[in-house]
Amino acid sequence: GLELRKGSADVILNDIVPDIAYQLERSGDFRTVRAPGLDFSYLGFNMRDPIVGDKRVRHAVGYAIDRDAITKYLRRDLARTATGIVPPQAWAYEPDIFTFSYDPARAMRLLDEAGYPDPDGPDGPLPRLTLSLKISTSEEVRLQSTVIQENLRRVGIDLDLRSYEFATVFADILKGNFQMMSLIWVGGAVIDPDILRRVFHSSQVPPVGFNRGHYSNAEVDRLIDLASGALTEAERGRYYGAAQRIIAEEAPYIPLWNRVNVMLAQPDLEGLRLTATAQFAVLKDVRRVSAGS
Repeated sequence: GLELRKGSADVILNDIVPDIAYQLERSGDFRTVRAPGLDFSYLGFNMRDPIVGDKRVRHAVGYAIDRDAITKYLRRDLARTATGIVPPQAWAYEPDIFTFSYDPARAMRLLDEAGYPDPDGPDGPLPRLTLSLKISTSEEVRLQSTVIQENLRRVGIDLDLRSYEFATVFADILKGNFQMMSLIWVGGAVIDPDILRRVFHSSQVPPVGFNRGHYSNAEVDRLIDLASGALTEAERGRYYGAAQRIIAEEAPYIPLWNRVNVMLAQPDLEGLRLTATAQFAVLKDVRRVSAGS
């Protein structure tokens, strides 16, 4: 943001924390272009873990998180709440899908059902249970995780945040050495619905694929195999849609948000446009407007 203010940069694309982007936009000194992006932020569970392997616990976590507050206040609207790994811009996106609302009371009922009653009432300090979340040391991820930690505390879940250098946390995730984790799938990877196979098919556990949480559902496997073998896009879309509906309801991932891409530019630039993948190729049409024009 400083380079833009000093005039040593003409254009900044996404590489800016939401608070600063917000301030620069509000200043009115720069041109701003926004476009719905693809990057996908989520919480992932280790399905082999005896606690979060219970769907009621995963759903309790899902209902406890105020995702709208994260997108609005923490992300400064540079995000929209996500419904799943396949983004709305993808041809195989399934809109008719289970999504979590913000419902702490429901989260607490689910924890009761799962066998984690509140030991000392809603106002007492003792938690119902403790979960651990592995994250990288990135400031944005840490901030978001502390918001989630506070959300979960309100329903009686004590969230133990463990942050490591990215290489360390990523190696642990590949080994399945985590209870919960939070990462971001970057745009280009998720636009092709084959990402569903790579992430949720039971044959795709690392090092083969990206099923790091060891999710396994025979019907999801069957639907994804049918989609892979289907001859028409319409048929493939039906199978992918059915798989997305099951995955959303089972919640091996809790979708948090899809990025909204933002480009900030000097006021004398025009022809600015943004794509979902936020590639710099779009800058070929940008030109500087002379003072007289």
